[in-house]
Amino acid sequence: MQLLLVRDVLDNQLVDASGKNAGKVDGIILELREGQPPCVRYVEVGPITLTRRLNRRLGRWFARLDARFGSGRGVPIRFPLTRITFEEPSLRIDVLVEHTPIMALEQWLRRTIVRRIPGS
Repeated sequence: MQLLLVRDVLDNQLVDASGKNAGKVDGIILELREGQPPCVRYVEVGPITLTRRLNRRLGRWFARLDARFGSGRGVPIRFPLTRITFEEPSLRIDVLVEHTPIMALEQWLRRTIVRRIPGS
């Protein structure tokens, strides 16, 4: 199976094992090997990678923000390529989105801000 990374992987929708949306693929991590072609190891998901694609300084700022208020990690969320299956038009990860820090920032916003808005 021939896979074109930019067309078939980058910015495509991820769904979890139960079919819930788990974000989009924001980055691809390659392993460089001497004398061999690069090997795809991970896909990255989340706003840290997305903001880093736009601007490195913005990505570092968002990583600090995420470490403080979001998931507490401050690093992109990575999934090994071995945990992903390619199902047109999306990619499926073999874990549930609730068991990952993908939605940590959204959950923090819901708990600390949205819940306090009258009528929410």
